[in-house]
Amino acid sequence: MSLKKPHIESFDFIRSVTAWIIIIYHFANMCTQSQQHADFPFLLTHANGVWGENTSVNIFFILSGASLYYNHSDFKEYSLKRYYFDRFKGIFPLFYLLWFFLFYQRAVALGNLFYNGSPKYLLLTLLGIDGYFFFRFPQSYYIIGEWFLGALILLYLLYPLLTWCMRRLKILTTILLGAGTIAFHWPIPYFQIPREHNLIVCLFSFWLGMLFIEYRNALSAKWIAAVFGGVSLILIFVKAPLDSFLCTQIIAVGLFLLFYQLGTIAMRKKHLKTLFAYTSRNSYAIFLLQHVTIGQVVGLCGAYSLSVGQEILVLGAVFLLIYLFSDIATKLNRMLLQSKYAKKLEQFLFPV
Repeated sequence: MSLKKPHIESFDFIRSVTAWIIIIYHFANMCTQSQQHADFPFLLTHANGVWGENTSVNIFFILSGASLYYNHSDFKEYSLKRYYFDRFKGIFPLFYLLWFFLFYQRAVALGNLFYNGSPKYLLLTLLGIDGYFFFRFPQSYYIIGEWFLGALILLYLLYPLLTWCMRRLKILTTILLGAGTIAFHWPIPYFQIPREHNLIVCLFSFWLGMLFIEYRNALSAKWIAAVFGGVSLILIFVKAPLDSFLCTQIIAVGLFLLFYQLGTIAMRKKHLKTLFAYTSRNSYAIFLLQHVTIGQVVGLCGAYSLSVGQEILVLGAVFLLIYLFSDIATKLNRMLLQSKYAKKLEQFLFPV
């Protein structure tokens, strides 16, 4: 197994900020769907796109590629078997823990275990990709996870191939994925999935994160963060005469580089470091729980007409609940993974 490398603290900062953006975006999105609730247009969209679907999620994919490639850049010492087991362990126990709880709650409330149709519709859900394929198979038991969980699972499956491409076909892969992403500027009838969700686009963002680690010494220069971050900030506030889809790709890259530099500063402050490290540690549970928690809280307030100030208080309550539930879920997941049954399974798969 490869040796553990020094932790990149800026990644905790980026992961935390991305989680906050996604929470605020979904909260603002749900508020716009109810006439009683105050509207937060800037929290939902910027000058060239939306904060959630194609801005913060792209940053998240860049971060995921960078983090994974930083820790496991080859498979000489880190076997494929161990890699896929670790990815499964990092994703599915917590996903199942939360999903089965919510599934049982809903099934009891409706008085029907298979309340959404045949058990066959559970397949994509149990694989964690129901949100990603919701455009094609809307009848499922999709409760948590968002579409980007399914995309991330597919990216993890393809990651060993990407490391091979990084060693042997780096330039060609960059050109193909970049050209494939740019090509979505024009209508492509072969894909039903929204272009922001297309695996080619997700792969390109993930690949850019890997390239960041490959050339980290050069790309982490302050002047690069200032230039690309500055361009991204301009595109956030000023409408460009370009396709918003392409603009958000540029914005995501610029914000990632900017956040990386800001993270190096923020993580020097003791209290900020504690907050960002804590948020990053619970970020996966936050991503899983945020949408359903926001929906529950906003639903409770659905009968009331709320001002902007009151909505901000509700958003504060949403953050507190998400942090509380994600902390509990993360600790339960840790207990599950450290249980004797989990250890026996790992010993069986990887005998000493």
